[in-house]
Amino acid sequence: MPVKKRYLKINGVERLFICDPEKDSLADVIRRLGLTGTKVGCGLGQCGACSVILNGEVVRSCVKKMKNVEDGSEVTTIEGIGTPDNLHPLQLAWIVYGGVQCGFCTPGFIVSAKALLDKNPSPTREEVRSWFQKHRNACRCTGYKPLVDAVMAAAKVLRGEMTMEDLNFKLPPDGRIYGTAYPKPTALAKVTGACDYGDDIGAKMDGALHLAVVLARVSHAKLLSIDTSEAEKMPGVEKVITYKDVKGNNRINWPMQHARGIGDGMERPILCEDMIYRYGDIIAIVAARTREEARAAAKKVKFEYEQLPEYLDILDAMAPDAHQIHKNFPNIFIESPLLKGEDTREVINKSPHVVEGSFYTQRQPHLVLEPDTDQAYVDDEGYLTIHSKSLFLGLIIWTIADGVGVPPDKIRTIQNPIGASFGYTLSPYTPAVVAVAALATGKPVTLTLSYEEHQHITGKRAPSYSNARLACDEKGKITALEFEIAFDEGAYTEAADFRSMVGIRFMGAPYTIPNAMGLSKAVISNHAVTTAYRAYGSPQCLFCSESLMDMMAEKIGMDPLELRYLNVYREGDVSLNGHKFSVYPMAAILDKLRPYYKEAVERAKRESTPEKRRGVGIACGMYNVTTSANDHAEVALELNPDGTVTHYNTWEDLGQGADIGTLVHTHEALKPLGLRPDQIKLVMNDTGLAPLTGPAAGSRSHYMAGNATIDAANKLLNAMRKEDGTFRTY
Repeated sequence: MPVKKRYLKINGVERLFICDPEKDSLADVIRRLGLTGTKVGCGLGQCGACSVILNGEVVRSCVKKMKNVEDGSEVTTIEGIGTPDNLHPLQLAWIVYGGVQCGFCTPGFIVSAKALLDKNPSPTREEVRSWFQKHRNACRCTGYKPLVDAVMAAAKVLRGEMTMEDLNFKLPPDGRIYGTAYPKPTALAKVTGACDYGDDIGAKMDGALHLAVVLARVSHAKLLSIDTSEAEKMPGVEKVITYKDVKGNNRINWPMQHARGIGDGMERPILCEDMIYRYGDIIAIVAARTREEARAAAKKVKFEYEQLPEYLDILDAMAPDAHQIHKNFPNIFIESPLLKGEDTREVINKSPHVVEGSFYTQRQPHLVLEPDTDQAYVDDEGYLTIHSKSLFLGLIIWTIADGVGVPPDKIRTIQNPIGASFGYTLSPYTPAVVAVAALATGKPVTLTLSYEEHQHITGKRAPSYSNARLACDEKGKITALEFEIAFDEGAYTEAADFRSMVGIRFMGAPYTIPNAMGLSKAVISNHAVTTAYRAYGSPQCLFCSESLMDMMAEKIGMDPLELRYLNVYREGDVSLNGHKFSVYPMAAILDKLRPYYKEAVERAKRESTPEKRRGVGIACGMYNVTTSANDHAEVALELNPDGTVTHYNTWEDLGQGADIGTLVHTHEALKPLGLRPDQIKLVMNDTGLAPLTGPAAGSRSHYMAGNATIDAANKLLNAMRKEDGTFRTY
């Protein structure tokens, strides 16, 4: 390796180091020196998470090769901008204005914003947004407004127009923090770069083996042979792992919970055996001393295969002459029917207004900034311990135990601080991969995917095809709906049963439809596996039915908002599949929206020209809260000897704020004790320490974890309460 001694002035201190200037990036060097506040997301200079200031200019350090950085250059990272005891105004503003959500992009944004304010102490909001766009600082959580708010507030402090005390959050006089902008407990670590995410943890695991995966890179084939001999001879390689090294049955065990489902949910291998079902399937895992050595060896793994027909679209997979992809069940493996009310054919034939159409929604990647990363090891007590980005820690245990060959009660799952999910980390796949590697090598292991690998391996939003027709009476009241929707589930059945049920729950929602006939299908293809993604199946349905509502409004000459207002659920109405609601907010929402909508319509008319026509769109949507009728959540509250309270739960934090949610719920529920927020301690997202609170999915967490907290708090208060109404101490 053509290594050289180099030196940089990093955060005001000269640092000597050895690197390969041709290969190593500035980000590689910074992180190798222990300054892991600089994050690497895409690795291609597109997301800005790695932003640092180099000689006064913002650069994306992941693509800045050391050969292009002069010795003695001055570098500022997030660690050099402020400390937990001495925050920079930007760091405090990020906390106060809610700029920290998942926090993975936060260091890059704050560093970038500092360079802006160094050059322009009085930027406009437009200039702030333009700066972030120019320097490619991307955020997937906030919508950017809180970030611009934070920069504008920090600029006031730097100009002397406001003090840090003025900027800081003020506790209300009554001390109540529920419903306020009380800062997230994890925000301080994230704005200072002190929070270790998965790859940071992996880099600091002494003695851990680094993993690289060998992807199939073909969508459908018979796997004929795997040759690992050359890879095993590569420098630093400890072991090349294939399906033969898996100690369990090598399956993700995710049974289908659907009466009409065909198949047992055991078709997904952890490592390929004799078949390849999609481009992201993993043939082998290389475990080596360094990531570079593992990746180099992975390129030496050879495998032979026999190409089979690839069905990358379910219209082809559904064809009568299509090859059956999985041998144990057909390509169309779930058909969920819906019948409600009278014969829809007769009702539609009698209805004065009918519209129909065919619709398609595309496959969507979650586009998180942090690629998937996992660690695994067997701890001192013999527990297989897995660190991951999971949004459902319990699911990992239940679905991989048989596959990796460890009893469920000997598996411990821990959620790392994560750079967002938006649903994809429901899948237990990469946790299973690192578990297999840890057991096969007998050593701790760490895996961080490249962004390309991340896109191939992780799940996506399911594409859909739908055909439907909608009928209404003379006044615009819906009389009937007929529909068929087919979801492209990708290569495996994982969680498809739930989505197919969503198909008959949310088509036509949130409107009262007295008569309906529908069919929701789940179909296998050779494309990316599909998984949860914000509202999980509902957007596909709503795209179809909301398009029909617009078509109907145009056909009968009725305002699109008023057509919706006439038909939305009201007290006593039920959904297509007979669900009775606990709340009926849609009419009130549309009443509140109406004046803004009308103003927008008038503005569009005024601003329209023959060359540029303007319009206003409107759509309604809904989703369920909780995962099912039998949803379940557990938390634990403990009174400590010093009078503080510890809250234990596995309310997974994906950036949405499980930490602050836990804190404010507990503070509110224990109000009679008069605790300060700093007297409530959080122990979260470690199944070795906390009970299972369920998934951070289905819009359920605030409701389920919140009510569990109220229940636990009432039990604790009752145990502490004396006869005179005061409370016992510990």
